[in-house]
Amino acid sequence: MIDAFARPRGGVTWLAAFVCLCCTLPYWRSLSLPAISDDYIQVALGRQYGTFAGFEALAADPLYRCRATSLWLTGMTEALFGSSSVVLNLQSLLLHIFNVALIVSFGQFSQIGYRLSILVAFFWGLNERHHEAVMWYASIPEQLVLFFMLIAFGALLKWWEEGKPAYYAASMGAFVLALMSKESGVVFCALFGVLMIYHRQRWRRVARAAIPFFALSVIYFAFNLKSRENHLHWNDGTFEFGWHFVPVIANSAARLFTLWGLAAVAVLVYFRKSIDWRGPLLAFVWIPVALAPYSFVVYQPRVPSRHVYMASIGIALILAFALAKLLPMRIATNAILAAYLIFNTGYIWFYKHGQFVERAEVTERMIGDAKALVSQYGTRPIRVLCFPLAPEIASIALNERLGIDPGLVSVVRAFDSSCGKPKVELVQD
Repeated sequence: MIDAFARPRGGVTWLAAFVCLCCTLPYWRSLSLPAISDDYIQVALGRQYGTFAGFEALAADPLYRCRATSLWLTGMTEALFGSSSVVLNLQSLLLHIFNVALIVSFGQFSQIGYRLSILVAFFWGLNERHHEAVMWYASIPEQLVLFFMLIAFGALLKWWEEGKPAYYAASMGAFVLALMSKESGVVFCALFGVLMIYHRQRWRRVARAAIPFFALSVIYFAFNLKSRENHLHWNDGTFEFGWHFVPVIANSAARLFTLWGLAAVAVLVYFRKSIDWRGPLLAFVWIPVALAPYSFVVYQPRVPSRHVYMASIGIALILAFALAKLLPMRIATNAILAAYLIFNTGYIWFYKHGQFVERAEVTERMIGDAKALVSQYGTRPIRVLCFPLAPEIASIALNERLGIDPGLVSVVRAFDSSCGKPKVELVQD
């Protein structure tokens, strides 16, 4: 299917474990981050929808039924371990590592091999571009949709090689869960193109296998389109159909490459005569395909970093194909891998971490001020002034952290920078 590289010497399990451990390094500091804005809403929704009692209400919600798996996971996590920021951050990191391990597991297929899959897992797991999907718990749907897509694709490849219907059924089941994790799960259908390109003589079998997946995607999209008027993100200025998606995709894809990606492209061009270009070209195509569901965003000229979590696999593939050509130069290869690990870890530790601390400061400052007032005057009605986020975040955060009844909280939003930092004051009886 893809350029087959010999299996690396030594135990694959130990090497895979080492890669997974390396991929935790950029996020060790993030485990201490406090909850950030929408994290509070995620926990509240998990409590509301993440139970059997909330199933009917969840099914009727056009936005959150497409994020059902994350709400179930959050609800279950809170029930078992609580909803402290440490618990949620650790869960997010573990899910990321599970995805790294799933990518490694694709080495079991003879036409891929562990040397390629381990390199892809290393480059993808450490890539700083999709850091937000790991560091911000409210972004966990991005991790879950990829988690189920990887399972679905692995089961599909097993079915392709062994022909057992159980694997095809497992692939379809995982695909359904991907659709219940995020709308972007529909891009899984594009992966049938991999089989089509590498097994063109068996295109009829590929087409027959793809039909149920495409049919389910069409039905899924039709239901979403039908509920568009009641869908929050289609009515709050987040997404809008239009040709602006073209520059958004171009801008987002370009930012994914960075110097590492450009260097990898240069290596591939240098070795162009000895490369099976089907693999790298599929990686190039995957990037805009994976970005497409997010590209109708209207509040900025590129998709947020959390939304490139899936697309950055394309960059990891390009880097892996390039480094595979340099493997005979062992010292240079090890130096590149070490530099990649140090750069991405350092970038997240010393640059991005501070940004997330600042993002959490809005709610942390409000909670601190409210705590001081409650300790001095007891629980009384509270007014929050100059709050720059959605009002429900303030009331949910105060209830979650201080036990203040949301009915006692009134919030005045800030609509310009002149308002300053959030202020908390007691409302006199």
